[in-house]
Amino acid sequence: MSDSGDLDDLVAYVARSSGLDPSQAKRIVDDVLSYLDEDPETFIRRRHAALLRLGRRNDEIYPHLAREVAQRRFPAPPYSLRQIRRIIYG
Repeated sequence: MSDSGDLDDLVAYVARSSGLDPSQAKRIVDDVLSYLDEDPETFIRRRHAALLRLGRRNDEIYPHLAREVAQRRFPAPPYSLRQIRRIIYG
């Protein structure tokens, strides 16, 4: 994603701006980068399961996921509701 110099600068910035020690700041940066590294299919499956647990129905979940995917920070084409359904159920 970035070279280690960029990440070292980011870790130092997070430590300074948050008052965390450098090891805590590094863990936070690693967690955020890991979260952002999730591929679209994994994101859709994870969010679908989470929304089902909240009692939402698929007819409202699919459009919701389409909006969320469009706002995420990964290169993903716009997904149709059918594509979202096929990612979830195969």
